[in-house]
Amino acid sequence: MSRQWLQISLIWTAVLIAGLWALASYSDDRLYNAFAAIAGAAIAVVSLGHLLSKEAKAAVRQQVYVSAGTVAILGVMTVIALGS
Repeated sequence: MSRQWLQISLIWTAVLIAGLWALASYSDDRLYNAFAAIAGAAIAVVSLGHLLSKEAKAAVRQQVYVSAGTVAILGVMTVIALGS
């Protein structure tokens, strides 16, 4: 596994954990505000990582993968929240 995929996987894992925590802790608008904050934080982590790094290799691709994975994870959690 390349370093890039390790970072992406760690961010997705953090999104999953934070999303499950929010799902268990909040309801109504606070839940969706938490999901928005989690999504923003995931994208910010990738952006900051590339800002502080000297190499810009595949920066946009990594942001797209993190964003798409984050939206997928939080989308499933939104469906779960709406169903309960």
